Amino acid sequence: MNDRSPSADDKTSAANSRTSGHKMPESVADGGMADAERDILAELDKALGEHLALLLRWNRKLLLPDSPPPSNGDDIEHDHDHDCDFGAWYTINRHNRLIDQPAMHALAATHHQLHESAKRLLEGRELDGNVDSAEFDMMALRAESFFAQVRRLERAFRTARSDVDPLTGTYNRQTMLGDLNAERERTIRTGIPTAIALVDLDHFKAINDTHGHQAGDVVLQSVAGILQSHVRPFDKVYRYGGEEFLICLPNADMTQCARVLERLRRVVEASPVVTSDALHLPVTASIGAAPMTKGRTVEQIIEKADQALYAAKEGGRNRVRVWRNPEDKKPAEKQKTEPNRQK
Repeated sequence: MNDRSPSADDKTSAANSRTSGHKMPESVADGGMADAERDILAELDKALGEHLALLLRWNRKLLLPDSPPPSNGDDIEHDHDHDCDFGAWYTINRHNRLIDQPAMHALAATHHQLHESAKRLLEGRELDGNVDSAEFDMMALRAESFFAQVRRLERAFRTARSDVDPLTGTYNRQTMLGDLNAERERTIRTGIPTAIALVDLDHFKAINDTHGHQAGDVVLQSVAGILQSHVRPFDKVYRYGGEEFLICLPNADMTQCARVLERLRRVVEASPVVTSDALHLPVTASIGAAPMTKGRTVEQIIEKADQALYAAKEGGRNRVRVWRNPEDKKPAEKQKTEPNRQK
C-alpha cells in the first residue's frame, strides 16, 4: 500500500480538529473503488485517535468533575455517538457497498455501546457523585473491543487493496502482473505449457445503460463467482479491467485450455443473473486465449489473447477462440456456440 500511514501527530490533530466546531464528515468518495477504500482507511485511523482523546476526556470528567476542561476539549456531555466524527460518517455512508457488511455493522454497534456506557457513567456521576465500577469496566471493555475491531478492518481493507479486487473478489491487476511473470519463468524453465485467457462479458454496456450500474456490479460479481468456482484448483482468475477478466491456466496446452474455457462459457450462458429487483439477466461471454512462449513477454502474450478475443467477438460472440502462430500448419482451434448466437 502506497498511502502514508498517519502518524501519532496526525491522529492527535484529527482528534483535536473538533475544537474549531464540529464539521459533518463527507460521504465516501465517488471517484472510484480505490478512492473509496482510501477514504475508509483514513476514517478508521481517524476514529482511533478521536476516541483515544474522548476516553481521556471522559475519564477526566469522571475523576475531576469540578475541574475546568482541557483547552482542546468540547463539552463532553454532548459527545454522543452521532455527534462524533465517526458516528456521523457511518450514518452518512452505512449503505455504501464497501461499508454495508457485517464487520462494519458490528463496529458501529460497538461504537454505539461505547458511547452509551460513557453517557450512563456521566449521568450517574452527576446524579449522586459516584462512579459505577461495573459500568466503568464495561466502558473499558467496549473501548478495547472498538479499537481491536478498527485494527482488524484496517488490515482487511489494506489486504483487499494490495491483492484482491474488492468488487468481484478476484485477484487484482497489480497482483496479476507479478504472478504471470513468475508463471512464464516457470514455463520456460520446465517446458510445461501454460495459457492465458481473456474473458469479456458480451453487451455489458447495455446492461449498465438499461438496468443501472448496480445491476452491472451484480453481474460482475456473479460471473466472477462462476469463473472462480469452475476453473481448476490451480488456475487463477484476475479482474483485468471493466467487464474483462484474465485467467492463468498452468499445466495446460491449447487443447486442454480450450476445453476448460468452453466449460466456463457454457456455465456462464446457463446462469442468468438475478438482481435485487428480481430481474433475470441473461449473460454470455466471449473468450480468447494464447499460450505462454519463451519468445514473448507477458504483455505480448496478453496481446495475442486479446487478438483471439477480438476474433471471438467478430465471429458472433459467446464463443471461445484460441490464438495460434500463423506459421503453424494447423488451423486456429476454436469452440463455437451456434445456439443463442448474439448480434
